[in-house]
Amino acid sequence: MSLRSWGATVVSALLGTSVLLGISGMSAGTAHSATPIIARYTDTAYVSGVPTFGAISGIDRIGANRFAMISTDVGRGGPARFFTSQFSYTSGAAGFTSNPGIDGGGVLLGPGNIPPLPGSAQYEGIRATSGGYVVVSGGDHQFVRLQSAGPVATYIRDLGLPAAWRPSKKSGLAGQRGLTGVAVGPRGQISVITAGGLRQDPATSARLLTFGKTNSEFVYRTDPGKSAADVLAVNNTDFLVLERGKGRSTAIYWATTRGADQVGGRANLSGAEKPMPKQSIFNTDGTPRLSTGNMSSMAWGNWQPDLPWQDFRTRTLFVVTNNAFAGPTRVHSFEVQLPR
Repeated sequence: MSLRSWGATVVSALLGTSVLLGISGMSAGTAHSATPIIARYTDTAYVSGVPTFGAISGIDRIGANRFAMISTDVGRGGPARFFTSQFSYTSGAAGFTSNPGIDGGGVLLGPGNIPPLPGSAQYEGIRATSGGYVVVSGGDHQFVRLQSAGPVATYIRDLGLPAAWRPSKKSGLAGQRGLTGVAVGPRGQISVITAGGLRQDPATSARLLTFGKTNSEFVYRTDPGKSAADVLAVNNTDFLVLERGKGRSTAIYWATTRGADQVGGRANLSGAEKPMPKQSIFNTDGTPRLSTGNMSSMAWGNWQPDLPWQDFRTRTLFVVTNNAFAGPTRVHSFEVQLPR
């Protein structure tokens, strides 16, 4: 359940990796502010599940300490499915008071409300919406899909992707560099991110697309050797992005569209575009003893009690791992201090 048995050595090592990040006065690629943003690792739990539980690629908050998780698997261990779980987590010294279990969930239906055939989807993310869920699939069958709520999540519709994103032999979404995460903003706006560049783009030029009457699109520049794994909305312009590289080296970045070039409608990117400014708030390279697992998705947890004399508020962040049915599903917890 908990990694706190490592004691002060681990805590101090992790505190040493907290990075300060600002949200105003930005320049390309870097953010600066007088008010720091700090992410601090706090604990790890292991999710015990039913026989078909595993390969978890997405997680989202659906209530107080309550979460939905989606499996990337379609066919090998069961139909396209999601799970629900209640986390017993207390901010501060307690952390996880028990390992979470699975208490519900359901199946995801495709067009015609028919279960997706084995191998016809590779689910990479799930977010709650006002009417149910939005899910994304990567791999060989890429889509952004609205589903109803309930144990049988019926098909509502797929969101149309821009022309530059539509897969072809020389352009568009490129397999494992394609759709990898989805975010829902404060106004209900849906954003998706690619793991890396489209086929016609530089490999590190991932794209962030926000759907609307007029879509907005920005470049998110991944670190060399890393790919984006998930995106989580902070507000209307700012996001957390999970980046993953070889050896399970993982970082969490705070990124913003403010100051970035709008690239909507561009058929291809040159690599010279001004990307979303970003700054690391957590990096596993500074925590070598942390058994990270394959960190795959992020979700906000509860806000911690508001202390009005502080110039920040603290919110819990959870990161889930994708074990591909080969090991435990871990949930790591962080406390993120956000400026008011």
